[in-house]
Amino acid sequence: MPLIQMWLKNTVSRVAGIPFLCLFFALSICASCMGTKKKKVNDGKHPVEYALTVAAIHPASATDQYIEVTFNESARFYRLPRNANPSWISLLEESQKNSTPVLVKRANEYSDIIIRVRKR
Repeated sequence: MPLIQMWLKNTVSRVAGIPFLCLFFALSICASCMGTKKKKVNDGKHPVEYALTVAAIHPASATDQYIEVTFNESARFYRLPRNANPSWISLLEESQKNSTPVLVKRANEYSDIIIRVRKR
């Protein structure tokens, strides 16, 4: 093969590969930038509210300050103050009876004390 034809063949294949590489790198950079959206992380200082279905309500004894409540969606024991709004207790009982979720608000992600219960 003559030298000019070899040079043209090698040059054309290299030049044809450069736009492909540029396009590949540009697309990979764009894809990596799209995935860097900052997620909102709860730092434990803000109240949280979840829709939960009551599994069981454990009544408080005479000396307990809290009523213990368990939910189907969580393995934790949550506490409702004894002097809480009576409508909250009735909402929790209704949730247990009908297996319907209620909105349960806590002081922060790590707290087990219920500060509000309302219908979903």
